Amino acid sequence: MTPRSLFALLALSSTDACTMYGVSRTASADGSTMVSHSDDGAGDSDSRLSYVPPARHKPGSMRDIYPTIDEYPKFIGDAFGKTFLPLPGQALTKPIGQIPQVEATHGYYLNGYAIQNDCELSFGESTASAVFRADAVGTPNGTALLAIEELSHLAAERVCTAREAVQLMGDLAVQYGFFGPDGGAGEMLVVGDPDEVFVFHILSDPTARSAIWAAQRVPEGEVMVAANHFVIREVDLDDADRFLGSPHMHRVALQHGLWDGRGKLDFTAAFSLGEYGNKYYSGRRMWDGFRRFAPSVALPPAYNSTDPWSGLKESRPYPFSVPPDAPLALTDLLAAHRSHYEGTSFDMTRGVAAGPFGSPDRYAVPGTPGDTKRGAWERSVAIYRAAFAWIAQAGGSADRDRKQDSAVVDRDSAAASGAVALQKLLPDPPPEETGALRRGDRGDGCGCRSKIWFGPADPATTVFVPLSVCAGPPPEQYTRGGPGKVDRESAYWAHRYTQNLAQVRYSAMIVDIRAHSLEWEEQGAALALQIGALQCGGGAPGQGQAASPPPDALQRLRGDSAPSLRRQIERHAAAVLASTWALTDDLVGKYADGGEAAPRAGLERRQAVAVSNLGYSSEWLAAAGFDSGPARIEGHIAAEATPGWLERQQLLGRTEPAVAAVALPAPSLRGADTEAQRQDAARAPQTLRVVAVLAFAAAVVAAAAVAAAVRRVAASTRAVLPLADSAEYQQVA
Repeated sequence: MTPRSLFALLALSSTDACTMYGVSRTASADGSTMVSHSDDGAGDSDSRLSYVPPARHKPGSMRDIYPTIDEYPKFIGDAFGKTFLPLPGQALTKPIGQIPQVEATHGYYLNGYAIQNDCELSFGESTASAVFRADAVGTPNGTALLAIEELSHLAAERVCTAREAVQLMGDLAVQYGFFGPDGGAGEMLVVGDPDEVFVFHILSDPTARSAIWAAQRVPEGEVMVAANHFVIREVDLDDADRFLGSPHMHRVALQHGLWDGRGKLDFTAAFSLGEYGNKYYSGRRMWDGFRRFAPSVALPPAYNSTDPWSGLKESRPYPFSVPPDAPLALTDLLAAHRSHYEGTSFDMTRGVAAGPFGSPDRYAVPGTPGDTKRGAWERSVAIYRAAFAWIAQAGGSADRDRKQDSAVVDRDSAAASGAVALQKLLPDPPPEETGALRRGDRGDGCGCRSKIWFGPADPATTVFVPLSVCAGPPPEQYTRGGPGKVDRESAYWAHRYTQNLAQVRYSAMIVDIRAHSLEWEEQGAALALQIGALQCGGGAPGQGQAASPPPDALQRLRGDSAPSLRRQIERHAAAVLASTWALTDDLVGKYADGGEAAPRAGLERRQAVAVSNLGYSSEWLAAAGFDSGPARIEGHIAAEATPGWLERQQLLGRTEPAVAAVALPAPSLRGADTEAQRQDAARAPQTLRVVAVLAFAAAVVAAAAVAAAVRRVAASTRAVLPLADSAEYQQVA
């Protein structure tokens, strides 16, 4: 095994393995840009949301830089909002360095990465393998200061456009050094504003003190897909409209034999180490996104490779981006993030591996007692170990057909398929209706048209709720929830609980879970309309710093819009939490003990229910070898042994008459030592028959005696009855 393939197999151990999509403005149904991210960590991930408010800073002040911590708690302190304030006994996270601070910074939401700021700059992330490594300052031999988390924070704090953001992050990483997860991984971001979407790639350089980076704009009218593998190919820095990057990337690639110097530099071929974990770990998710968004392109699900990890680099089966077959809406991205390849030849709800109840979840095998060191599961888009997913929308045009974005859904279709059938969401109201300013016109606007659709835990079983940076801190339900202990006030735990409960009978429960998600996402769509209608003002920073210091986001809104919006968002979040916990109780009640409980016709469910045994599918029983199990004895099941059972069996010829029930097997003649013993054994069956007949006769005599006694009692009773009709008896009564 080559060093590259060994690294590609091992690097997945603590990276997040995420999926991201980027939709350009003219490829969307409502004119917004959309960028998304799923954080597919592990059971110790930190799913908490936080809000960093806008702030002014004294001239000459410094900005602390913090290390990357993937597990809970990922940060302890006040630098990134109230969510991460220390609890008793917790030590503060110490900075590993500093850089000069700017005069003023924007407010934004973050988890590990920045999500969206108050001027509609949005982010999504996915880790990727890379050929060069560096370690963080403060670790043994550490020389690099900045990881992707802090780079995204700095961009959210300082700029408003995607183009400015990728340039700023690249420049800072070149100056201060970049380190990735595990010290060796590269990173990708999809960065959007209301007008443009860029894909950003970065890795350490050979000195471990700088960085190599590139950014490519998603063409208008197209959508991109990335899943733990670089996707930027030929880089043309002379085309400044489409590409940005570090100018020394060509020299480094030549010096290290990663490029022959002919033609344009293929960034992925030069700097990627290929797929993580197993072949198709990245490629299958990329294929799934493209086949959903542009099925007419008919891209292949398989590709050739010299080594299991090298296929995407060598075969180049998927483009950087494609035009979708139809304009994409929020619901298209929600469906993509919930995918287990349902309906395809890779459908993870089918086959023996899905268990008896069609679960698409495949728990990790490497490092477990059963690991054979061979083989791998398919890697789905939605995954049980996800900490959260988000879709960030920026901008939105009034020139779209609003009727296609109504919140009307086909509930019957959704229930039948178990899939979210949420229709396109209403676009933002026109500026002339609300007074909101278009991005190109605003001099003091904030990003109140933008929305973050946030779903904790597994995207397949969560409810995505709309949030707004302009409303200030997120609802408390999304700021709490650590590993190892269920928290009934945590949205993360409510949805994680639901996902784990679904394993009891996934194929049935997922229908109810999807219906639940659909109902609350419909209500969220109505709330999102109000977010889009907000009017706001405030400073818009230029590159590198805030040109006009933005005030607090809540004060930026006109009138009482922000407090009112925040209350509505909080009420919606609380209702979703309560309803989700109620759903878990309903699922247990409905599907307990392998059955399905349903109200009896004409009666309230509380009064009476009918429970049917759902059993197993014939396909799974065959795969499990059920027919080869112990022989079944027909008619001896307790439920069948009802009164008259023996008589029915006699009529069917399945047993002897009732007297035969007391017969004992004839003793064997084998082994009789004497003639007398043989004679006794031969007479035994006849003797038993005589005993049986006598016993039967005795029973008949006893029955006759009982009948005679009953007749005597009845006769004496009739003798008394006339007295009951006499006048004297009536008077006494």
